[in-house]
Amino acid sequence: MKKTLICAAMLSLFSSAAFAADSVTLYGTIDLGIAHYDNGAATVTNMSQGGVSNSRIGLKGKEDLGGGLNAIFQLETGFCAQGGPLTSGGFCSGGGFFQRQSWVGLQGDFGTLRLGRYYTYSDLDLYDFDPFTDNTVAGVGNLPEKWIPVRFSQSITYDSPSFGGFDLGAQIAFGDGSGLTTNTASKTIGGYGLRARYLSGPVRVSLETTRVNDINGNATVKDVRLSGAYNFGILSLSGLYGQNSPDNAVLTRTASGKIFKTKYYMVGLSVPVGPGSILASYTQIKNDTVANAGAKQFGIGYWYNLSKRTMLYANYARIQNDANALYTVGIGNDAPMGKNGSTSSGVMFGIKHTF
Repeated sequence: MKKTLICAAMLSLFSSAAFAADSVTLYGTIDLGIAHYDNGAATVTNMSQGGVSNSRIGLKGKEDLGGGLNAIFQLETGFCAQGGPLTSGGFCSGGGFFQRQSWVGLQGDFGTLRLGRYYTYSDLDLYDFDPFTDNTVAGVGNLPEKWIPVRFSQSITYDSPSFGGFDLGAQIAFGDGSGLTTNTASKTIGGYGLRARYLSGPVRVSLETTRVNDINGNATVKDVRLSGAYNFGILSLSGLYGQNSPDNAVLTRTASGKIFKTKYYMVGLSVPVGPGSILASYTQIKNDTVANAGAKQFGIGYWYNLSKRTMLYANYARIQNDANALYTVGIGNDAPMGKNGSTSSGVMFGIKHTF
């Protein structure tokens, strides 16, 4: 009886503390499906996660500090909803526990300031302008995101308020940002990002640049991209064009072919059909460092909303590699790799639920 009373008191204390904050929300996404992949050497059929968005669970909150100022935070971790394989550090996305996002900040009339691990503007724009949200079976991330960082660690990100539809943003990553190591006497900048956007009604336009430095201060990533979209009501059109131009010193050191100068573009559309949408996109990447090392990707899908929180989906993508390239369709693709110049394809039928 005494133990029961003690447990009840502890639960009461924890509940009181939790509700003392203005707003704390537990949220998550579970996304699972059956996928079939073919990389040219062999095929595999498995249960994959992340057909629309990677499975995750998180906490986010806000405290009113008065005078229009709020303290904000977000902690988010990926998890392998299918029970494996234990990729990305055993969490299937993000790289580790609470490594999808982990930041604290302030929000007010001046804008929003975040400190911690947060998405790069490059990744945020891929997500916003790709009809397949960037990293799915048919996402644009299968091509340019192979080198562009998804997140910055040890970063500061500032986003301005909107002025007539315009907003600006800047982020900087210190030392080991984006997985870099700095073994010089004084730490160098790991990377930075800048973005300018116009968002008004059916029109969305964004110009961003992202840079990541190695330990010598040379750029391993120097990405510049223009993205745009227009919603006509009966359909939405989107597109982007970008180029990644690492410093020549980096290209010389990495002659193994891990880092290239590239140009890429994507055109996509989304057509509402009933409670869902038909999606399609075409993406092409050109390698300016190695001849015949580009690729083309075509994607098509249908997403059907059973409710505001539950969706059924079907996605298909096919990548045609040039003679010296080997890109593969992403998300759970563990089929044996083919040879350079082979074709990679994947199809996935799944369900996504958010809470």
